[in-house]
Amino acid sequence: MKVSLVTTVLNERDNIEEFMRSVISQKKKPDEFIIVDGGSTDGTYEILKRYSKKYKWIKVIQVKGASIGRGRNIAIESSKNEIIACTDAGCILDKNWLDEITKPFKIKNVDVVVGIYRPYCRNDFEYFQGLLVVKDPEKIFGVPSRMSIRSIAFKKECWKKVGKLPESYGGDDTLFNIKLKDLGCRFYFARRAVVYWRMRKNLCSFAKQFYRYAKGDAHHGNILRIKRILCSFILVNIFILLLCILVIFKKLYALYTIISMSFIFILLYGVYFFIKTRKIFAIIWVPMLFLVKNISYFLGLWRGLIGMISKNKRKIRCVL
Repeated sequence: MKVSLVTTVLNERDNIEEFMRSVISQKKKPDEFIIVDGGSTDGTYEILKRYSKKYKWIKVIQVKGASIGRGRNIAIESSKNEIIACTDAGCILDKNWLDEITKPFKIKNVDVVVGIYRPYCRNDFEYFQGLLVVKDPEKIFGVPSRMSIRSIAFKKECWKKVGKLPESYGGDDTLFNIKLKDLGCRFYFARRAVVYWRMRKNLCSFAKQFYRYAKGDAHHGNILRIKRILCSFILVNIFILLLCILVIFKKLYALYTIISMSFIFILLYGVYFFIKTRKIFAIIWVPMLFLVKNISYFLGLWRGLIGMISKNKRKIRCVL
């Protein structure tokens, strides 16, 4: 059984060497490894070309301006094999990952194999990101928004049947997973197929990450498909509407009470993680990350919805 490993990359100079070493050190080597560079300007592409010259099974394609989804589709289109394994350049692969993520195709009648991802943390800031962002592995399987393309393998025919990966906005893997499930593809959970996912280095990149996720979820319609996202979106809007009503009618005492209670709840969330981890900085980082994550996601959902509505209006005008 031959396997094609695919990934995309953009300006990952600081991380790419460690990622490439983790691929080369795999117990089971891919028959080919196709990397699509979206137009790196920091030297990433040159590093990858050096690896492709040294290892004949590594192929690097540069497509400037390609989105993540477009890059993945280009890589899969260029692949020669029926089994496609996907990961992200922002990860480090366990040495047994490729073997574990592809083994079920030999022994089970499956179409898609889902592995797990764990946070790769170098400091407290990244450690608490991992606690908030990465779910328990047992809660990943079967939930499209949590099954990530950073640790997955599937038959190429399934990719073709669902119409490939969405190429605009983020959240392409969530919609891809939903389509695979709707198609009736048979999933297998490979608990021992592990990749280590690098957390964001600062609050700004962390905020952008969830803003893009939300924008993609709205654009692809995941907000309507995934009840958890829809319920959260409705509740937050109700909360904001309530605050606006209190301001309009000058119910300042009630306004201060609600805002104070909200902040107390968020601070208690930090205290909970302090008790759980015995790390004092949980009291600072957890509330801050919680707020940044949820505000960014909420703004991203609205931006995605507005963009989707505008796009549909333009289509209607063209038809008329």
